[in-house]
Amino acid sequence: MTEFDVAIVGAGPAGSATAISLAQRGYHVTLIDRAVFPRDKLCGDFFNSINWPILQELNVGEELRLRPHAKVSTFRITAADGAEAESLLPAQGERRFALGLRRFHLDHALVERAQRVGVSVDQGVKLTRVEKDSHGWRLDMDRHGEPATVRTKLLVGADGRNSWVARQLGVATVTPCGSVGFELLLQKVFALRESVEIHQFVGGYAGVVRIDENTVNICFTVRQSLLGKAVSFESLRERFLSRNPFLNDLLIGCQPASELRSVWPVYFRARRCFGAGFLLVGDAARVTEPVTGEGIYLALRSGQLAAATMAAALREGNLSLVRLSEYDRACRAEFGARLRLNSLIRVLMYRPKLLSLAIRLLSRRKRLLESLVNAVCLPRPAFNA
Repeated sequence: MTEFDVAIVGAGPAGSATAISLAQRGYHVTLIDRAVFPRDKLCGDFFNSINWPILQELNVGEELRLRPHAKVSTFRITAADGAEAESLLPAQGERRFALGLRRFHLDHALVERAQRVGVSVDQGVKLTRVEKDSHGWRLDMDRHGEPATVRTKLLVGADGRNSWVARQLGVATVTPCGSVGFELLLQKVFALRESVEIHQFVGGYAGVVRIDENTVNICFTVRQSLLGKAVSFESLRERFLSRNPFLNDLLIGCQPASELRSVWPVYFRARRCFGAGFLLVGDAARVTEPVTGEGIYLALRSGQLAAATMAAALREGNLSLVRLSEYDRACRAEFGARLRLNSLIRVLMYRPKLLSLAIRLLSRRKRLLESLVNAVCLPRPAFNA
């Protein structure tokens, strides 16, 4: 039986950021995932420029630039009726661009970094039981057909929106939205250059970004009540995507380069993300509407905030609910304004007439549009229109 200061279940961006941040402070950490890396993950594959400072702190920024990617310098949004607006993305320090980057590469780079800083990474492992006692947590697992046990002082659930850890801890209740998300990789999308684009259609919206020289990621949401039973890319394209004139033109001649994948719910309200001896990070704690492309940032930053809270708690020898609640307060302070803006944009994306009015206003008031883009892409929202 191996003992750790912190056991983290889930090695995506949130879990790996937590692990790296704790290991850099000298703590004994294990990172556990049922997958074997590298592995793919349903995602919009847009890497907002707000992430650059975090990547530098985790020491993986240069590594990611060596992986296949596409530079993104412009944001464009269109409404179902043809209204459009466009803005340059803001510079973030020396970085004057965002990235289109597959989660396949991002997650693998973070896991490798965690291993280099001394994190014990356990891949291809299935947890079978988690139990708390007076000494901390006991995690039983199936490790490649063999039983194994880990003991830890603190437990972190970083295992995504359908978190097994959250269910075991009794905090998994969510109020889901009524939309289904889809993702597909495409080739022969020639009109898309260095831009990330959001295109609304009646019943949902699509996000499009190039991720390498030949490949584009399209993620889109559709209200569940409109879907019906037979779902394929061609049927969804005909019924929904083609109704936006810009998106229809963009997809002419495209060829699918992957299977169509889906996820539900697209978002849900935050769960209780802390308790005596445990925290939840990333999508295990909260899933935001993907329209603003901040998912990776929220995952990485929540991991850093969780690590800071746990490091202080371990130093003090106080792992109580009250002490760990500091993480929730830090998240509310850090993400509150962003989540409120995200919620406002979500309302507009499912209301074509309102979004069209907003886009026509933004196309005339460039400084207001730039301020909104800055609020998403820079650490501190600033509305200076």
